[in-house]
Amino acid sequence: MLKRYAVWDKQTNVITPIGEVLTPEQWIERYPVADALTTVCSAGEVNGGFFGVLSQMKDQYEQMGADFSGATTDEEVLQVIEDFEETNKPDPNYVSDETRTADALEDLVVLTELAQGE
Repeated sequence: MLKRYAVWDKQTNVITPIGEVLTPEQWIERYPVADALTTVCSAGEVNGGFFGVLSQMKDQYEQMGADFSGATTDEEVLQVIEDFEETNKPDPNYVSDETRTADALEDLVVLTELAQGE
């Protein structure tokens, strides 16, 4: 399985999704928290596509039901998160209440504009 996340080592350049190549110093200047905490980027060359704090990610996934009891290293924590994401993928056919409501409101706007134009 291809890794989604990687702990940033504070030494590797970060390539952003728009192709910007930032030195570790530039990345820390942009995101000072990266110097103080264990941070996570997207794995792979364009690793600036995601940036988060590992402890916060762990807390969020723990609240969703991920079990970190066997994870003793940062890499193991990331593996638990990736495994949890893989086994808890949302149903591709599921449409949330919020999405259905937004779609209905958009339809009402279009119908109102059509009715006013006639």
